Amino acid sequence: MLWKIMARAGLAAALACGLAAGAAAQTPAATLDAGDSTFKLYALSSNAKSLNDPTDATNREWTNATAESLPDLLTIVPSEGYGLIRSKAVSVDLKVPLGWHAIEDFERLAIFNPERSVRIIVWRVDLDFEGVPSLEKFVAAKAAALRSRYPTIQASSRTLPDGQVLGVLHNVPPRKGDKEPRAILDLLTPNPQNPKRALLMTFGTPMSRAQEFLPLLALMARDRKITWKKDY
Repeated sequence: MLWKIMARAGLAAALACGLAAGAAAQTPAATLDAGDSTFKLYALSSNAKSLNDPTDATNREWTNATAESLPDLLTIVPSEGYGLIRSKAVSVDLKVPLGWHAIEDFERLAIFNPERSVRIIVWRVDLDFEGVPSLEKFVAAKAAALRSRYPTIQASSRTLPDGQVLGVLHNVPPRKGDKEPRAILDLLTPNPQNPKRALLMTFGTPMSRAQEFLPLLALMARDRKITWKKDY
């Protein structure tokens, strides 16, 4: 079922010269920067119900009689608007805005707001399995595949100073449940023990709200704790 969330997001995406003038101000050319944004700007609650209550209607929808489950909730900091979760599926500790949802299966972690208009998928990438030699080629191949189906998509990419690869697609056609075209970012973080492996965060938001939500990707990426293994 997590793949359904990803499918609605228009697939993982690519490439980043900037979404628009406003979004570019939030995502500087040289780095991924949250600016003065905080998790509290995105929090929708002051409690952890959406993150750890299995009886919550949305959580129950995804976890009832399926392979999906709730990640472990390590702590919440209401004054700063986030909960810290631990995903066993992708071996990551990650801050999530309170009031949002997080669901994982055996391979992926999905994070989304209650209306599901903003969606983040976190998973591991094996470049040998994908048949590409580098993170840059992975992003370019994905962009090319999507543009072959949807020529109006605009794509660009860059490698950040810290070695991460940031990709953006915008004008991605809406999927079922979406009300407008979408902006989608990929952030690929290379495994320091193995250049053929990486962590991928795919972040999707409505185009009209991209400037509002894109700093959240920087916030989530900034404070992650990733457990690396040579083959993972």
